Amino acid sequence: MKRRDFLATTSGMGLSAAALSAIPSVVPQVSAADADSTGQREFIEFRTYFVKDESKKELLIETLDKALIPALNAQGIKPVGVFVPIENQQKFEKQIFVVIPHKTLDSYLNLTAKLLADATYQKNAAALFTTTSKNPVYEGCESSLLKCFEKCPKIEVPELGVDRIFQARIYRSFNIERNAAKIHMFDHGGEMALFRELGIHPVFFGEALSGKMLPNLTYMVAGENAQQHEKAWKDFVEHPKWQEIKTNPAYTDTATEISRVLLKPSAGSQI
Repeated sequence: MKRRDFLATTSGMGLSAAALSAIPSVVPQVSAADADSTGQREFIEFRTYFVKDESKKELLIETLDKALIPALNAQGIKPVGVFVPIENQQKFEKQIFVVIPHKTLDSYLNLTAKLLADATYQKNAAALFTTTSKNPVYEGCESSLLKCFEKCPKIEVPELGVDRIFQARIYRSFNIERNAAKIHMFDHGGEMALFRELGIHPVFFGEALSGKMLPNLTYMVAGENAQQHEKAWKDFVEHPKWQEIKTNPAYTDTATEISRVLLKPSAGSQI
């Protein structure tokens, strides 16, 4: 998209001339249909399961690892990630997170129908289907559909060891224009590039098309271990480049609500 087209498009969205001039380059706007047809930017379903207790949590993780992941792989969906919160995060202790990539929107739309038609999955996931509503494996599930960023167009599996640690974050903005500015901040403003430079490994970055805390962007990053990850974030916060980025007037008042959780992968996670 040419700059003059962008200016015309955003003039009704409340962007000031000063804010626009402060943005060094403009993010090309790609529709979901375009991304779907070209395959350049994938989609991600980010699920959160809620369980009653530790025994149900263990059962669900086992079912996800041994039944859901192979079934999704059979549909051509990979890599699939299953994550549990690390200790001492009481707010998230009864939650399990699943990351499911989709090359096309059709993949997302047909996922459930294909699972229901998959006899092998039905057998391997029997724990989900042979119980009753009085004793379910999980209490509920929330799901967000994300469109990957231009500079991170699909899931990146970090080449890290068994001690690898992950962090998922949701950045909610108070309107869609400020959310677009925050996405630009990561994609073109230098924030994601600085992550890469300092060893904060991107796994995915996505604009939420549906889900909770809208409008938002949701992302996941990884580190070699807890100590390295903590140091990398400290280096990031203190880095002169970050100080320059965050004081850019184009990016003021963007992420007004942040949710974050530290995670470790399940035994069967492919991420």
